[in-house]
Amino acid sequence: FRGFLAAMATNLTECLQNVYSKMLISGESFKYTPAELQFYTSMASVVVQIPASVLLVDLADVADSTTTTQLALYILNGVFFHFQSITAYVLMDYISPVTHSVANTTKRAFLIWLSVLMFGNDVTVLSGLGTCVVIVGVLLYNKAQQIDLQMYSKLIKKEHSGLPSTMKTRSI
Repeated sequence: FRGFLAAMATNLTECLQNVYSKMLISGESFKYTPAELQFYTSMASVVVQIPASVLLVDLADVADSTTTTQLALYILNGVFFHFQSITAYVLMDYISPVTHSVANTTKRAFLIWLSVLMFGNDVTVLSGLGTCVVIVGVLLYNKAQQIDLQMYSKLIKKEHSGLPSTMKTRSI
């Protein structure tokens, strides 16, 4: 149950972050570039993580037990995470926060099933049910977008078809 609550809290905070990021990237009074947004969020995380690491982690033990290969993998992981974040911010400039959140949910389900295929992780009833919920949710979201687009197209056609009749000239 704690895992479920943690997953829901993660989803909620990521959705809020997506909405706030979209607001910052496409704001009226101020507009940040994806690189600026990445810089400021990185600086904020450094301010939080350095004191937490100093207080909670035995740095001498970590330094002794970390191999050069592990350090290289940590750095590579950081580089890839940086590019993932920049890509997410650039993508956020073009799509809605809801679409971005749906894509993230789909990505998570894909990664769970990739772990099943690659590492032989067991498929539980909950993971199967979760995947079904994700698939149905994505299908419903796509259907809602199609309906919204059709209604918008009809509205535009209706506005354009009404134009000539309102612009009739009077005979003198």
